[in-house]
Amino acid sequence: MYKYLLRLVIILLLCSASGRASDRSGRDPLIIFHLDFNSVSLREEYIRHWLKNAAEMGYNAVLWEIEDEVKWQICPECASPDAFSKEQFRELLAYSRGLGLEPIPLLQTIGHAEYVLRHVPYQTMRENPGRYDCYCTSNPRVRHFLKSWIREYLELFGPVRYFHLGGDEAYAFGSCPLCSLAVTRQGANGLYSEYIRDIAESLIRNGIRPGVWSDMVLKHPATLSLIPKDFIFWDWNYWDGEGSPEEVMVWSMGRRVSGKEITAEVSREFPGIIDSTGALRAFYTSDRLKSLGYEVILCSSSRSHGDGVFAGRHAVHAPNIVAAARKCVQADLLGTCITSWAVRISNYETQQPWFHLAPLTCKNPHLPLRELLRLTGQALFGADSSAFFTAITGIGQPFPFGSEKTTGIMWTGMKDGRPAPPGHLRELVRAWRSAGDGARWQQTKGDIAMAGENIQTGLDLLNRMILSTQGGSSIMNAWSRAGYFQLWQLYLADELVRHAEGAPLQSNHEMAELAGSLRREYRAWAEEWMTPASADQNAGLIYDAIIDFFTAGGGN
Repeated sequence: MYKYLLRLVIILLLCSASGRASDRSGRDPLIIFHLDFNSVSLREEYIRHWLKNAAEMGYNAVLWEIEDEVKWQICPECASPDAFSKEQFRELLAYSRGLGLEPIPLLQTIGHAEYVLRHVPYQTMRENPGRYDCYCTSNPRVRHFLKSWIREYLELFGPVRYFHLGGDEAYAFGSCPLCSLAVTRQGANGLYSEYIRDIAESLIRNGIRPGVWSDMVLKHPATLSLIPKDFIFWDWNYWDGEGSPEEVMVWSMGRRVSGKEITAEVSREFPGIIDSTGALRAFYTSDRLKSLGYEVILCSSSRSHGDGVFAGRHAVHAPNIVAAARKCVQADLLGTCITSWAVRISNYETQQPWFHLAPLTCKNPHLPLRELLRLTGQALFGADSSAFFTAITGIGQPFPFGSEKTTGIMWTGMKDGRPAPPGHLRELVRAWRSAGDGARWQQTKGDIAMAGENIQTGLDLLNRMILSTQGGSSIMNAWSRAGYFQLWQLYLADELVRHAEGAPLQSNHEMAELAGSLRREYRAWAEEWMTPASADQNAGLIYDAIIDFFTAGGGN
């Protein structure tokens, strides 16, 4: 009887322990902090500060997307003016490892190669001569170049378990004559698979697991299994959150769709896309990839498409990060990565409350979002945080002429720092005013009006909170300053609309002067996390197209 009771107690204890991780295999997930250097040169002390913060929050790995911020031997033309020497970067890696953060290098090997292909010596490696973001995967020179660069990465990083080969958003992939022929013969995933197997051969031979983003392969779900199981899929999903989503991303359809739009073909390829109640299932692609035998790292985001230039969207990022981290634990995925895309510019202080959520959720996967937010606020501010999260929801409201493409940021649709040409905003305004009998223009005006109410309300609430909090002053300060620039950007946007319609409140000269003054103010703030040259470049991307609009006489 005693032995039976002892055995029962042991079983109950084991069940209790396993319950905390919800049927996991016993391994700890990778909780990955993303450092993206694309288009922004960060100060070294700022990087060190955030590596320390990441480790203290509970992250155990870093995805290093360093691009042109190291002085590479194979591509010396690519180095930014503020690029680290290899010795400087090795010191950063050593510091990071000392904090318990496993390094994972990322080298883009298909798309997002703007920092390479814009330079004359590499133009023959383009997939499309008119674009400078995508390598030609059928070009032997490309393959030799990238294999050599992988070797240089490994020399720099030292021993690693994982190596990310990028491969997302390669919009020109498979379009040149040679690649088109290959796609005709073997399909898009056939070419993709043959290419990444070739360039990753040395990694696999040395026991390093290569990885790729999932979107390009998910466009052709019938041939998913052509990708070798050696590869890890980094499945990025920046839309899904708590509960059943109203729409899900279907890559083969090229957009997010409702349940009514799910075709029989999509249901056949993704049998788990709709659950037994008829509701859409969040993160269904990760389930499908795992069911096919792949390791999956589910990627959420704290800074992504749709954010304004000064701050992101709490209502999007918080539930996305929490739900992805919970999914990682409950589905026993390899890990979760909180991507933070530098081309969105906003600083890490505004993202810190969202960063905090991922490790917290991995430790407490059964807690609801509201409780995780409460614990986050208590940890960061030492007080009730509900008002803070309400405030930043308003402050982070995006609007036209305060986000990508409606400033000089990513006006080409590619990730680089090219300034917009003269007349960019005037042409954009003309196009919007003529599109759909002016419907796009009316939407623009409505979006600006709505943002004004939300941002002002949020900023007022935040400023009332500042004196009552016990910590988190850097976060409060960052959001307060973001709100300041949001309001002034909104004023520029409103006056831009008025000038376009011939009913301005201020002269073109006054508005150009104001935009120039704000440019200087923003540059000074950005130097807190960027190098001076990078701060000036990014301030220019935000304000120079607006200055040009008013200097050239507005919309007249």
